[in-house]
Amino acid sequence: MNSKIKYVSLLILMACQYIQAVEQKKQNFDLTKDKVLYTVGYAHLDTQWRWDYVTTINEYLKNTLHDNFDLFEKYPGYVFNFTGSRRYEMMKEYYPAEYEKVKEYISQGRWFVSGSSVDEGDVLVPSPESVIRQVLYGNDYFRKEFGVESYDYMLPDCFGFPDTFPSVLAHCGILGFSSQKLTWNSAKGIPFNIGMWEGPDGNAIMAVFRPGDYVGSIKEQPNANSYWADRIEENGQKYGIFAEYHYYGVGDRGGSVRPPDANNYTAAAANSDGKYKVYLTSSDRFYRDISNEQKQKLPRYRGDLLLIEHSAGSLTSAAYMKRWNRKNEQLADSAERAAVAADWVGGAAYPIDKINAGWKLVLGSQMHDILPGTCVSSAYDYSYNDEVIALNTFASVLENSAGAIVNTMDTTAKGKSLVVYNPLSIERTEVVEATLKYDYNTPKYVEVIGPDGSPTPSQIIKSGDNYISIIFAANVPSIGFSVFDVRPVDKQIMYDTEIEVKENVLQNKDLIVEIDKNGDIAQIYDKKAKRQLLEKPVRLAFLNEKPKEWPAWNMDWNDRKKPPIGYVSGPAKITIVENGPVRVSLRIDRQTRNSFFTQYVRLTSDDRSAIVEVKNEIDWQSKGVCLKAEMLLTVSNSVATYTFGMGTIERTNNDPKKYEVPSHQWFDLTDSDGSYGVSVIDDCKYGSDKPADNILRLTLLYTPGTRGKYDDQGWQDWGRHEFIYGIYGHTADWRSAKSQWQGRRLNQPMVTFESDAASRGPAGKKISMVNIDTDQIEIKAFKKAENSNSYIIRVQEVMGKPAANAALSIGSGIAKAMQVDGQEREIKSVTLNDGKIVLNMEANGIRSFAVQLKPAKYKTFRPKCEIVKLDYNADVISSDSNRTDGKMDSAGKTFPAEQFPQKINRDSIDFELGSAEDGKYNALACNGKTIVLPKGNYDVVYLLAAADEDTKAVFKLDDEEINIEIQGWTGFVGSYDRRIWDSAFEKADFKGQAKVIGLEPGFIKRDNIAWFCSHRHSPLQNDAYNYCYIFKYRLNLNGSKNLVLPDNPKIKIFAITIADIANDDISPAAPLYDDFSNRQPLVLRN
Repeated sequence: MNSKIKYVSLLILMACQYIQAVEQKKQNFDLTKDKVLYTVGYAHLDTQWRWDYVTTINEYLKNTLHDNFDLFEKYPGYVFNFTGSRRYEMMKEYYPAEYEKVKEYISQGRWFVSGSSVDEGDVLVPSPESVIRQVLYGNDYFRKEFGVESYDYMLPDCFGFPDTFPSVLAHCGILGFSSQKLTWNSAKGIPFNIGMWEGPDGNAIMAVFRPGDYVGSIKEQPNANSYWADRIEENGQKYGIFAEYHYYGVGDRGGSVRPPDANNYTAAAANSDGKYKVYLTSSDRFYRDISNEQKQKLPRYRGDLLLIEHSAGSLTSAAYMKRWNRKNEQLADSAERAAVAADWVGGAAYPIDKINAGWKLVLGSQMHDILPGTCVSSAYDYSYNDEVIALNTFASVLENSAGAIVNTMDTTAKGKSLVVYNPLSIERTEVVEATLKYDYNTPKYVEVIGPDGSPTPSQIIKSGDNYISIIFAANVPSIGFSVFDVRPVDKQIMYDTEIEVKENVLQNKDLIVEIDKNGDIAQIYDKKAKRQLLEKPVRLAFLNEKPKEWPAWNMDWNDRKKPPIGYVSGPAKITIVENGPVRVSLRIDRQTRNSFFTQYVRLTSDDRSAIVEVKNEIDWQSKGVCLKAEMLLTVSNSVATYTFGMGTIERTNNDPKKYEVPSHQWFDLTDSDGSYGVSVIDDCKYGSDKPADNILRLTLLYTPGTRGKYDDQGWQDWGRHEFIYGIYGHTADWRSAKSQWQGRRLNQPMVTFESDAASRGPAGKKISMVNIDTDQIEIKAFKKAENSNSYIIRVQEVMGKPAANAALSIGSGIAKAMQVDGQEREIKSVTLNDGKIVLNMEANGIRSFAVQLKPAKYKTFRPKCEIVKLDYNADVISSDSNRTDGKMDSAGKTFPAEQFPQKINRDSIDFELGSAEDGKYNALACNGKTIVLPKGNYDVVYLLAAADEDTKAVFKLDDEEINIEIQGWTGFVGSYDRRIWDSAFEKADFKGQAKVIGLEPGFIKRDNIAWFCSHRHSPLQNDAYNYCYIFKYRLNLNGSKNLVLPDNPKIKIFAITIADIANDDISPAAPLYDDFSNRQPLVLRN
């Protein structure tokens, strides 16, 4: 009898839970009187942490799927939240059948996409634009795949939050944000449980700062808990909202909520007799149910929310991840702007899929353990590779787009034609570098002629038998291009630019800089202001670092309050390395604490002549310390100004709750009387501190001591590092000095290209794509819209004060404009004034517009392509159902058919590839075959190819031999310097007790990646997150009719196309991203 009663009771309970599951999608509460606990079932997954992508894909994602499917079947009222569009893409790639079930559960309202983002990323190091792209790409994926979107941003585990964060989210149309991390020793405490967080532009989002631990749960009856009942009652009495927000679940390896908790919570949700209603729902429903009127009654907070210890070390750990993140953000921005211009003039279609693929790699690497630097070593093997793929991708886009634009310009020259690209929305005159190659008669002296026909100061900084490297001051308009003529001359031309260098002194029209015998900058004298900047020399200081716990994350006050334990010291070797009219430079070499330091102290004669620039090359093998650039200044103020790239925030001197703080690109100390200040600018650093009124310290490197847990972090960042920082003295405050723009100039340098084809294009020698008639407003993004043919332009007020009646013009004029949010959703139409947008911006305000442009005055054409049909003789592709089909290498590994494309357009060239069906040939293994090329007026032949391994080969065009190295089809294409360990790590390793026994130098392979995929096939499995690639190669036809392939079957050809006018008749005259070509072996020192 009892068993029957239990059975009937179970059926009733399951029926109630099913009804509850159906009803919760349409439940409406009157929160002025209904007491509701919004309950978010969630499994936290660190995509990489003390494990790598391979483990996440093979185990944790799989468990997340199957564990939740089991709970859905067992508990009809159970619902689940999961974040990160990138993780859903992994599900689709590796578990397609389960992915279809996820789609079904989403449509039933039982599985919720949450958090809006690509991944749960760090938000202290990424730029505001990166956070916008997290939301843009995350929700765009959710809409296209599932027909739903998320209205919240969810970061249960993160290491602090900038003051700009709510403004960025509000611009994206996000309604709410939640995190439990402020309970980890927030410097500002916890401002409220629920409330409104306001950003520097005055916009605010609803925030939940005490939702409970994401790995926790209510163990007793969840609808009768006194703690949550009291919080609900308090909210009702104070704000008229009888509701609260509560996490329950597991972490950090995904999965599902614990089955006992699922049982407990679903039973409570079906029971209406508790102290409040337990509502199992999506992570964003709470914010959608709160009216705007109710939000006005909530408490408000404005400012950043840093964690005292946890926000500190993570600003500097994994220094090269942070460098490549910054470089990718800037290169992506530069490429997008050029790609819009190329699309507009008709020379190259905007490659949105390619750009987005690069962005998603960068955003994935911003995950809140990867970019902060807390992951296991193997995780960075994958993430460094992702960063290099992204750099390769954006560089390819930039080069092709610039080529299309240059095709409209007059590139005729008496010497070498150089084209300089300025990605910023201000006119600039700055030093640029270029290396020019010569077949013969390499000049000893050159003269550089600008687009107006006038000479511009230049100097040769390096030369060889067939090349010279030059620098010159280039003037280029806003988001524009200028053509320069580098002419050989018989003798050196002298320019009076008021710049010189002696044994240990540099000076220009603005500054005198003196280096002392220790190699430190002893004096900086501002000639115009007639004052010294330094009270004592600028020194590289070592601070003791041994946190009580969490070494890569934390810095401790007990260490920070003590003076430095030492400095990089002399005697220094000081050498003059540049001495010309454009730039002077002293090289300073020193050695301290098992590390080697090379610094180049430089002055220029351009628009940045008021900045002392310090280029650093450091071979770092120090332990238990951080390295800081310590500046004791003659200006003094208890308050300094810091920026996150969207508004500024002021902070006081170090104290026990705030002693390592973040900034982006620059921070500033202006004297308390406002008469003079000093800005510190950098190209890839994020942490600093302020021990006293007149001391600033920029944090450069961090290798902490450890205490028996995460011991591998005691060797973090050993290897070579390159970075630049600058010291900028100025009258008045940072606004008058335009420190914002000095930071942007350093971080977004102008780019030089050599044009191989002289053309009298109708656009002339100087063009500008975009102009704003004030430098108070900066263009933050210029890109193609995700889902229309409009272009998106994003602008921001950067001086912290309202801007009125600023005119924004683009190209030949704007035909139509619509104001949109960060997700590119329409807000309202915009009235144009003579084809321009008139901007009235609040202080720190950000706006986005979707614009349609009037036709370009000067048009060009995309390359005419013809596909060369190939007689394939090899099968190198296999399907998931038959991985033994095909063979790319001797181990039987293959390309995955499910990912393999049938067509590729890369850099405006169309390619057709072979069939991916089982048993079909789809590659041409090189066997010396002669391919007869189609007749026609073609200039270039392009190959899509890859090899078993990096392989040198000789191709022939008729009788002309061409040597090419074909890159290997799989493995890593780039890495920072790698530590070699004496033992293997555990699959999930929380001790990290292996020891370093060697170092391998980093590498970057630079062949143009035409296509990549994040897994390959082995005969028995998918090799998760082991990339495969196809590369694009160019051969100049020179009238040839036949292409003779090498006799080497290791090389596989996938497609051949011939084309006429090519956008790659230009080539970068300086690397578009880091070049490791001459990186020397590393020696492990004792």
